[in-house]
Amino acid sequence: MKSVCKKWKTLISNPSFIKIHLNRSLSSQNPYSYLLYFNVSPLNCKYIFIPFPVNHLLENNSITLLKDPYFRLTNDKDCREVVGSCNGLVCLRGYTLADEDNRFMWLRFWNPATRTISDKLGFLHDSNCHWLNWDFVFGYDNSTNTYKVVALDYEGIDGQVRVFSFGDNVWRSIQNLPVAAKRSSYMESRIYGGVHFSSTVNWVTTVSNDNVNQVVIFSLDLGTETYTQFLPPPGYEKVAHVIPSVCVLTNSFCFYHDYEATDFVIWKMEEFGNEKSWSQILKFSYQNLGMNYKFELGRVRLKLKPLHLSKNHDTVVLANNVEDRLILYNWRTNGAKKTRIINEMRWFSMNNYVESLVSTS
Repeated sequence: MKSVCKKWKTLISNPSFIKIHLNRSLSSQNPYSYLLYFNVSPLNCKYIFIPFPVNHLLENNSITLLKDPYFRLTNDKDCREVVGSCNGLVCLRGYTLADEDNRFMWLRFWNPATRTISDKLGFLHDSNCHWLNWDFVFGYDNSTNTYKVVALDYEGIDGQVRVFSFGDNVWRSIQNLPVAAKRSSYMESRIYGGVHFSSTVNWVTTVSNDNVNQVVIFSLDLGTETYTQFLPPPGYEKVAHVIPSVCVLTNSFCFYHDYEATDFVIWKMEEFGNEKSWSQILKFSYQNLGMNYKFELGRVRLKLKPLHLSKNHDTVVLANNVEDRLILYNWRTNGAKKTRIINEMRWFSMNNYVESLVSTS
C-alpha cells in the first residue's frame, strides 16, 4: 500500500497513524497470534519463526509451516533466538562461538508484518560467553516511548542487571537486583524467565529469611529503572520443589505454582503491584490433565507453563516439559486434550504477537 502513491506512504509511515493502528490492533476482539520458532534440523541449526492464530490451538487445528525462507532466522537475519515480542516488534538474538577473540552477541529488531529489520545492535564480546546464561526480556517503556532489552545475569553472585535502550544502542549497567537471582538450572531460567507487563519486567526469585527461603516477586520499572518487591498470593510462602513463576494471561499479571504435588494453581493480580489484590482464577489436579506430577523421565519432573487463557476463561493452554505437545484444559467440562501439532515446536519459547506498523529504525 505504501507503493501506491507518496500520499499513502506518508500517511502509513506517520507516527500518529502507526500508534492509532497499534492501539486498535491491541484492543481488537480478534485473538492474538502467537509466535514461536522451532529447530528444523538440530545438525544444521535452522530456526524458523512461525506466526499463527491462537484459535488454531483452541480448535486443535494443525499449523501450516511457512515455506517462505524469509522467516528463517539463521539466513539473512543471522540470529538464533527470539528474545520476545512487543507491539509487533520481535527482538532477535544472535551470537558466534568462534575462537575466544571472536565470541560476540548481538540483537536485531524485526517487524515481520512490514518485513523490515534493524542492523545488528548491542554487540557484546565475552571470551567465556557468559551471556549464554543471561535471562533476556524485551519490553516497552510507555513513559518515554522506548523499547528496552533487560538482561539478568544468573551466573553473577550479585544479581547484575543490564539494559539496552533501542535508540541509544548501548548497554548500561543499572542497580543490581536487590537479591541474587536463584535458579536451580540454566534450563529453568529459560522456562521461567522474566516477564514484561505494563512497562515493567518481573522476576520470581527467593530470599532467605531466618534460614527459610521465601518466594518474592521483583518488578523493574522500565521508566525509572527502580525495583519494587511484592509477595506472592497468601498461603504460598515457602519454595516448592518446582519453582513458581509469573505470566500474562488475558492482559492480566498472573502467578502460577504447584500445590502439594497434586494440583496446579493460577492467580491473577487484580491491581498490578498491590500484593493484597491476588485472586485465584484456576485450580485443577494433574489427574485431570491425564498426567502424573511425579512421573519422571530420567530426572525430569513435570513442569507446566500457562501460555493462553481463552476469552471466556474456560480453556487454558499449557506447555509441558514431558511431552512435545500442548495441553488444552477446559475447567467447565473438566476435560483435557493434547494438540496434534508437530512435535518440533519450542512451546516454552512461545510469545504473544500482534501485527503492527511499528518501525525498526
